[in-house]
Amino acid sequence: MLKKSILKAALVIVIALAMCLPVSAIPTKTRTDSVVSLNPGTTNRDIIFQDGFENYTDWLTNFPPWTCIDVDGSPTFGHSAVSWPNQWSAYAFIIFNPSTTTPPQSGTEWQPHSGSKMVMGINEDNVGYISDDWLITPQLTGDYDNVSFWARSFSDQYNFERFTVSVSTTDTNPSSFTKISPGSYIQPPLTWTLYTFDISSYAGQSIYIGINDISVDSWMLFIDDFEVTGGGGGDTIPPVTTATLEGNESGGVYVSDVKVTLSATDSGSGVNYTMYKIDDGTWNTYTAPFMVTGNGNHTVAFYSVDIAGNVEDEKSEEFTIQYPIEVTVKGGLGITVTIKNTGTSEITGVEWSIALEGGFLFKGDYAEGTILQIPAGSESEKKHSVLGFGKTTITVTVNGAATTKTGFVLLFFVIGVK
Repeated sequence: MLKKSILKAALVIVIALAMCLPVSAIPTKTRTDSVVSLNPGTTNRDIIFQDGFENYTDWLTNFPPWTCIDVDGSPTFGHSAVSWPNQWSAYAFIIFNPSTTTPPQSGTEWQPHSGSKMVMGINEDNVGYISDDWLITPQLTGDYDNVSFWARSFSDQYNFERFTVSVSTTDTNPSSFTKISPGSYIQPPLTWTLYTFDISSYAGQSIYIGINDISVDSWMLFIDDFEVTGGGGGDTIPPVTTATLEGNESGGVYVSDVKVTLSATDSGSGVNYTMYKIDDGTWNTYTAPFMVTGNGNHTVAFYSVDIAGNVEDEKSEEFTIQYPIEVTVKGGLGITVTIKNTGTSEITGVEWSIALEGGFLFKGDYAEGTILQIPAGSESEKKHSVLGFGKTTITVTVNGAATTKTGFVLLFFVIGVK
């Protein structure tokens, strides 16, 4: 009984002490982040440019408005137990999503600082295992304060990663950059660490900011949540993009290929780039007018992004292309249908049918098929055999357009077609 009393008294004392301790004195399991400020300027200003890398397609190695330059040009390493697209190939940086690797990775060491994606640079498989890769912002303008981003090394199995931060006032050529980070290089630890650099001396100039991965015998460098702050009004309005369609049109339908021109304007920081895709295709960076071809309904989707990172809502233009087709129906031994492409572009997937109605038909009242392709100016001939007797109506339908004739079936022959 004495032992139980002593235990109860000890428990009461422990509980009382715990209630008196501040919350900060009680250990909790949390993710460890570090903050490194290297000559930071004024904080709490407008955001001139920011990117958390969430809006890019997984596994891109070229993702405008960023410029990626692989100076060493060497094949990269990978992971023996995990695979991803472009693994082992030569690239500077890649949009990395641990949830879409094979197999998906949920371990802490694989996770972005925020969201589901980040940028990854991986060590090169060359003599000395030396990396020389650049991740460069679009051209920025404003009254700058700081540039900041989160970074960390993936593993300490090899050397920690190494990087420098530089600024160019001219172009994206690596030789044009001036280093602003201290020392020979920075080595991020295994925990996500915020790095902040003062760029106020470049206020009022147009600049590019580059992160140069110069790791040696390492593994993977992770970068996330990049941000440039400063003054200048804080552009928050996205660009406006319009599409112009050009082609030969008849009755609201294009009878030729369609030329699409995209134009974007932005009253703030300026247009950075425009993206588009045709139908269910992949997104492409717009650089010049492009052509849409092929019979059928088409959708061109597009949007633009300005230098401040504002993304326009996706827009689209829908239209139909139906190339001009000339159909000729002749009699004789059965029926001969000639389908001619009178347009200037190849036609693919031409659907046709031949239907006879009326008289006594023992054979050949219906036939259909698809012509894979008809080159511009060429024709395709379809012969249709019959057996019967009497006057008949012949309906030939090509891509939904019907041509109707009448004739007289006499056994295997069709006469008087008109």
